[in-house]
Amino acid sequence: MMDYRSSRLDKSPIVPAPPTISPGSPRFPLPDLQQDQAPSSSTKYPTMLSPANGVKTGSSVHHLSTPPAPPVFTSPVRPAAVPFRTSPATPQPTALSSGSSLPTSSPRYFSNGSVGAQQQLPSAIEEPVPDGKSPCVLFSAHKVLKHKKQANVPSLGFGVLVSSGRENSPGPQVVQRDPHRCHDCGAYSNLYSNILIGSGQWQCVICGNLNGSEGEYIALSKEELRHFPDLSSAFVDYIQPGNKRPCFVPVTDSRTSAMVVLVIDECLDEPHLQHFQSSLHALVDSFPSTTRIEIILYGHTVSVYEFSEESVASAEVIPEVAHLIFSSLRPYKLNVPEASRDRCLGAAVEVALAIIQGPSADFSRGVVKRPGVNSRIIVCAGGPNTYGPESVPYSYTHPNYPHKEKSALKWMEHLGREAHQQNTVVDILCAGTCPVRVPVLLPLAKASGGAFVLHDDFSKVFGMNLQRASARAAGSHGLLEIRCSDDILITQFSIQYTNVYQADITRVVTIRLPTVDSVPEYLQSIEDKVAAVLIAKRTLLGAKSYSDAIDMRTTIDERVKNIALKFSCQVPKSELHRFPKEISLLPELLFHLRRGPLLGNIVGHEDERSVLRNLFLNASFDLSLLMVAPRCLRHREGGTFEELPAYDLVMQSDTALVLDHGTDVFVWLEGSSQARYFVSRLIPAHKDPPYEQEARFPQLRTLTTEQRMKLKNGFIHFDDPSFCEWIRSLNVVPPEPF
Repeated sequence: MMDYRSSRLDKSPIVPAPPTISPGSPRFPLPDLQQDQAPSSSTKYPTMLSPANGVKTGSSVHHLSTPPAPPVFTSPVRPAAVPFRTSPATPQPTALSSGSSLPTSSPRYFSNGSVGAQQQLPSAIEEPVPDGKSPCVLFSAHKVLKHKKQANVPSLGFGVLVSSGRENSPGPQVVQRDPHRCHDCGAYSNLYSNILIGSGQWQCVICGNLNGSEGEYIALSKEELRHFPDLSSAFVDYIQPGNKRPCFVPVTDSRTSAMVVLVIDECLDEPHLQHFQSSLHALVDSFPSTTRIEIILYGHTVSVYEFSEESVASAEVIPEVAHLIFSSLRPYKLNVPEASRDRCLGAAVEVALAIIQGPSADFSRGVVKRPGVNSRIIVCAGGPNTYGPESVPYSYTHPNYPHKEKSALKWMEHLGREAHQQNTVVDILCAGTCPVRVPVLLPLAKASGGAFVLHDDFSKVFGMNLQRASARAAGSHGLLEIRCSDDILITQFSIQYTNVYQADITRVVTIRLPTVDSVPEYLQSIEDKVAAVLIAKRTLLGAKSYSDAIDMRTTIDERVKNIALKFSCQVPKSELHRFPKEISLLPELLFHLRRGPLLGNIVGHEDERSVLRNLFLNASFDLSLLMVAPRCLRHREGGTFEELPAYDLVMQSDTALVLDHGTDVFVWLEGSSQARYFVSRLIPAHKDPPYEQEARFPQLRTLTTEQRMKLKNGFIHFDDPSFCEWIRSLNVVPPEPF
């Protein structure tokens, strides 16, 4: 889950020349070649917002002129966070979704008859934390329907988002020992466990089994039990210091410590290369002095900068030499289109993995194979993998392209899994105007636990993400365990991992979910936004291509129709059904999903859409929600922002408007064709009848007929249906504004 860096063993200022390797046979050991040169200067960047998708971005706009001088929209509004803060562009801690239902642990142990036994023992505390609440666990509903026929409606479903790495305040309670676990079903002791005070025994809330605590829970009163963090808190970290594994090596040993391997595309044209060199220089300057750097170049061949003792495949480059290498890069010279240049990207990654893993054990020469320890490979690509093993042809029209692509997909996934087994994460950062064939490269990053990010160019934003990629937490050997009772009364989440200090940590979150008979009461407990994100993640799993994404829009339509059919009544003398008022926000969020960049086509290229879908599936709840339905904010005097409904009527405001999409922030400049992305992410409510518009913007009632006509003439028209038009087409009455 984490990465670490330690000091470099070899600090001698030796500068090598790159040996050349054929992509068909990237094997080791490699020869050592050396040369002497002087280090080059470096550059750094200030942090700033970037233009994305052609829309101008920035922190403020002085004035936006509008056609009809409309009324100022002051309600309905919601205050935004102050000071205004954009969402980070880097991938967030992974949110794991369970799908439509939670898995159970061991069904044979579950028995409703255990409740009677539990009532005979006193609970650990009298006032537990609020039911269904946790800083890193978000349920789609805080209550569960008792009757299975009602609860098993697949259109609405029941799920949970677990953000195991999320920073929380206050943090978890810390216990420096192994957790007490049920001898029968393996569940953990927790604040809902019943305790026999005199003997210290505790009763499992999952299966009802009585367990010993090795005398630890023996107390004279309930008040004494409150001093045990695991019996008083729903959020506990159990820490076992040190490491008992026989292959453990202290982090101070630089031969087995983490490293950063840069795999660099050397087929770039001069304008891209200049920005790229600056980004690389800034990256090296951002590293701590103890960071171990390795550099691999690839094009028609693979070049490795070798700094190692004999027979050890390791390229430990000192910072001064790294600057020299980056400055020596030259632009692509041949007269070949970008998409047709030979790039043996896959072979270069294979070489990087071989360097991290090291040679096979040879005890006779004193050489021992070293494991990859939370290392990172960062691929900086400007085009597709078109040369070497399992590459793809230059053109989609190649007669054997489908077969080649299928083979490349399998091989990239295999390479990613191999990296994962070596505790190595592969991040792929692409930039430039050449399509990189995202579907082919994505399995490499995904299987290794890495990120895949597209950029317009190799300049400032690329440089910042390069630095973030080299420093963000990463690792493996994580385990997510979910245990819940037969009636989902008690749910327990356990996340196990090893931190940077090689300490084994078990994070346990325990939540009690009440059951109810009333459908309206259940609907009121539903979190619209969490449910929308879970539905979106489940839907995006089936959108592996653009044609799949189109099919997934139909599943959204059917889901909304089914929810209205199952949980609401029919309008008298009509075929329409009312959507449940308790979850009136949900269909609007799903409307944003089906027409936005995740399932729609407002992002220009399928590569961009593929990257966004992959980023969304691994994003946190906050970032996921913004990618589904962006926030529309209006700048107010004093540097504050207020939130407005995401409808195109807000475009008629006379103040600066900001659209926070999570991965990008857009500022509207009226009259600019580049603002079409901003407009297309808003619901086209100008197509709705006046009473529908007034329901969300009551200020419109103050306009005269002439003013209203003037306002209408200022709208940018689209063929897309409005939210009200779409939901009526499903035989559902639009819900009232939330």
